[in-house]
Amino acid sequence: MSSFAERFRVMEPKDFIKDSDRKKIHSAALDVMETTGVKVLSAVARESLKRAGAVVDEKTNIVSFPTDLVESLLKKIPSKIVLAGRTEEYDLPLDRRHQYHTTDGCGISVWDNKAQTRRESTLEDIRKTAVLSDWLPYLSIYEPMVVAHDMPSKSHVLMGLKTAMENTSKHIETESTTTADEARAQVEMAAAVVGSKDELKERHYLSAMVCTVSPLILDGGATDAAMVWAENHVPVHITGMASMGLTGPATVAGSLVVNHAETMALACAMQAHEPCSPILYGSVQSSMDPRTGAYNSGAPETILISIGDVEMAKYLGLPCSAGGIGGSARIPGLRVSIENSILTSPLVTAGSEVMNGIGLADGSTLLSYEQMMLDHEIVALALNSQRDIEINDETLALDVIKKVGIGKNYLSEMHTVKRVRDFYLPMLWDMSPFEAWVEGGKKDLMEVAGEKASKVISEHKPEKLDAEVSRTLTKVVDDF
Repeated sequence: MSSFAERFRVMEPKDFIKDSDRKKIHSAALDVMETTGVKVLSAVARESLKRAGAVVDEKTNIVSFPTDLVESLLKKIPSKIVLAGRTEEYDLPLDRRHQYHTTDGCGISVWDNKAQTRRESTLEDIRKTAVLSDWLPYLSIYEPMVVAHDMPSKSHVLMGLKTAMENTSKHIETESTTTADEARAQVEMAAAVVGSKDELKERHYLSAMVCTVSPLILDGGATDAAMVWAENHVPVHITGMASMGLTGPATVAGSLVVNHAETMALACAMQAHEPCSPILYGSVQSSMDPRTGAYNSGAPETILISIGDVEMAKYLGLPCSAGGIGGSARIPGLRVSIENSILTSPLVTAGSEVMNGIGLADGSTLLSYEQMMLDHEIVALALNSQRDIEINDETLALDVIKKVGIGKNYLSEMHTVKRVRDFYLPMLWDMSPFEAWVEGGKKDLMEVAGEKASKVISEHKPEKLDAEVSRTLTKVVDDF
């Protein structure tokens, strides 16, 4: 295992829901799938499910899933996979003992902290955030963060992916794929990077987020794309986004049932189409503001429902991509950081293996370079606070304790010199005395974060793609 992956190793996950209660949620979801059914708007998916034994009503596009069919198809899903980087150094094993964070996508505007206003996002923002992500030590996965408004609408997703591939060596997750042809083009691009489509099936350099439509709908274009991902064994983060009280029931348990049914429905469609295609059980569910119905990602209910989705992933024994940060505050800063801090640690403890969300505010629509740095600090603190507590002769330090004795200190001990190097050091917090902070200009944390981001973007030089591979990516985009 690479040293990069090792920094994301955390404690054994803790269970928050009893197995008997997880079974009740699972049974309720199976009931919904068989009796109410799920509307599947992809003809390809419907045909594959029909061949597998599902009951398909072609007039309504509603598919009923017999329980024995669901359980047999779910058994085909790999229980452990590795999300690969461009190089093995950045490979990320999903083994329930690591926790990885992605950037967020797909924003539509960028926060100008100096002017305190917004501007349209561009392809240059994807390049800059990819460079920054390549450098940030506790960011595991890069997801193109914004819509490139300066690119043609037909090819902006492919241009964003190409730019990402050229500017980071980390694993890449794609989010905004809406057609099968767009998915095929991205498969070609990823295959060019790793060597071939056969190699891509083994080295999962690219993964894809596919969202269900709550309640109980699998979108046509996105599900068609999921079938392409399945054919090429591109891992799919199945991501329900039900809002409690709006597109999901107004209880945590009820919304868990809806998400579980949607997730299993898409998982079954993929397995019926391509057995053993890799899947991550996911969701980024939320609660609504009871006064307005608005998205409210920072609410306590959001934390509870995200933990519940992690529990259901564990119940099925599937890799987990549930929960995320990405506050609902309209602008970056204090409120977003508080919300994201509260959201992060419980999900690390619960065992979510991939968490989405670094860098965007306002319901994941507004990119902020400053917030990206702050979120990274939050993630780093959460990960370092959830590490295994190492118990052995070296860490018990009995000989050192006896040597130092009573009333002295450990500062000059070689044990301290060696072990203190493992202490976490914040990247942004100013730890200097008040007087030194004043002399340094009394900089606001947002200002510090922005300066750090700008410095990294200007100085960090990601490892370049092979020139021939870059030309291949360009041709795929041009031919699309």
